[in-house]
Amino acid sequence: MLPPWALLLLASLALLAALWWVSRRLTVHILTLILLLTRNDEIAQILYAILILPGTVMHELSHWLAARLVGVRTGKISLLPQVTRDKGLRLGAVDVRGGALWQHTLIGLAPLVVGSLLTAALALRLVAVEEVRLATQAGTWQGATALLHRILATPDLAIWLYLLFTISDAMFLSASDRAPVQRMLLYFGGLLLILYLLGGLPTGSGGGGAWLHGLLQAYAYGLGITLLLHLSLLLLFGSLSWLATRLLKLPTRTAGR
Repeated sequence: MLPPWALLLLASLALLAALWWVSRRLTVHILTLILLLTRNDEIAQILYAILILPGTVMHELSHWLAARLVGVRTGKISLLPQVTRDKGLRLGAVDVRGGALWQHTLIGLAPLVVGSLLTAALALRLVAVEEVRLATQAGTWQGATALLHRILATPDLAIWLYLLFTISDAMFLSASDRAPVQRMLLYFGGLLLILYLLGGLPTGSGGGGAWLHGLLQAYAYGLGITLLLHLSLLLLFGSLSWLATRLLKLPTRTAGR
């Protein structure tokens, strides 16, 4: 049987995958509405890029900082959206020169690691782990309502929600980031499996297992709160996009990074 921390790790990965999927669908609907107002593909993409600019800054600065920490040279860093020759959109970029596979893996993973930590911290800034745990255990509408009221009473709520949305939306890996990461994850996954079979990983609730369990619990709760935010936005923008597309005969947009 898997230890509690391993179950939380699997739950966190499932939440992360769900958040990625919802985030991509949300991007499509937001772009559709912006296109409705602008009637121009390039302008719509640029306005969307400006909307999530804080997340883009986090993403590219994470690459830059990771490169410097692992000893890889960096060149020009771009934080502003640029339309490419093939009419695509580049949200930002960091020029990285040289480096081995393990270095590029860490550089590629940096936005996901930094973004995940910031996402969890921002989500738990809105509501504490203990409040989420109690509301979950209660399993009643009263508990959920009380939790919602607690969140709505947060000072500067709109700012915190905006930062949570933009950072969590931009933390996922781009196509160029994924190439070295996929290869290294195969090695890392095999190493973890060997360590687990040999008993080299914490299996109980004491010592390192308790510390890891608490960390993963906070992370999972943070991802859960962020996923709820994205689902709420998806419902809102999805409904508006659906109505606008049918009333004004707009084609459904597709999005990518």
